[in-house]
Amino acid sequence: MVIDHTSARLRGNPLGDPAARRIEVLLPPGYDESARHPVVYWLPGFGAHPTLTTRSLAFGEAPADRIHRAMARGDIPAALIVVPDATTAYGGSQYIDSPACGRYLGYLGEVVAEVDRRFPTLAEPRWRAVGGKSSGGYGAVLAAMRTDLFGAVLAHTPDAGFEHSYLPLLPGVLDTLEAAGGIERLLGRRESGPHDTAFMVAMSLLAMGMCYADKPGTTPADALPCDPRTGVFRPAVWERWLRHDPVRMAPAYGDRLRALRLLYLDTGLRDDYHMHWGARALHAVWQEQGIAHEYQEHDGGHHGIEHRFLTSLALLGRVWRGSGQGD
Repeated sequence: MVIDHTSARLRGNPLGDPAARRIEVLLPPGYDESARHPVVYWLPGFGAHPTLTTRSLAFGEAPADRIHRAMARGDIPAALIVVPDATTAYGGSQYIDSPACGRYLGYLGEVVAEVDRRFPTLAEPRWRAVGGKSSGGYGAVLAAMRTDLFGAVLAHTPDAGFEHSYLPLLPGVLDTLEAAGGIERLLGRRESGPHDTAFMVAMSLLAMGMCYADKPGTTPADALPCDPRTGVFRPAVWERWLRHDPVRMAPAYGDRLRALRLLYLDTGLRDDYHMHWGARALHAVWQEQGIAHEYQEHDGGHHGIEHRFLTSLALLGRVWRGSGQGD
């Protein structure tokens, strides 16, 4: 089902994106309104539709169908699965409060409050999990670092180790921008297309720059780590990006991460954007900081790995069962 919600945090946001958003809520099999339920907040990745009910690729099936069957079998916990809409004019918000894009971490808190108001939930952090893939996984980790709303994190190949996940893409993005005739012309293709891989990668880095910008009114050209016309690198801008890197943030937020009941991280060794190196770096830093977590590597890439969601959800079920779910 889908519910409508108007966000106070997103009203008047810098990009003019709508404050009225739709929230997808997947109900577990045999949903009973007289019982209280745990909740998993699932954050879509960059450029993805805010839903689990459609297929991410031409092949396979919708994640919601796979999740529903696994719940019915008892393989994963019976819980509400909530998918918020945190998209922006640039395709994604990184689920952070950004002076240039809007207050999307605050919006996530509003979604939690709205779901608790409308549904019979177990309205405590220990019964809430937040998860996602790629930018969604990043948002999950950041939400655990910067709020006390969640007791578990399920992060699949989150943006991390920005030298590995962002910098290698930059020269190709500069080529794409030049071929398009500049940033404004590329942005003009948002509605008409073509939305090929080069376009999506370029849009992703433009979006990251806007999300990590520290001032309202920052332009996409100024938000990139280098001049989009000359290629001259901007160390000060890059340092601003790095302040949002979970690898570098871990020491400052170690206490909150250590307090989680489950911190799950995985990555595919054939990731299309080499993001497994960022995940490995995050794993290593968490180990150094004494932050307990479950880390797994698999033979997949960046796309078509929705089956991995069942792995993290199964681990979450063990944690919840150990606490007497529903008591």
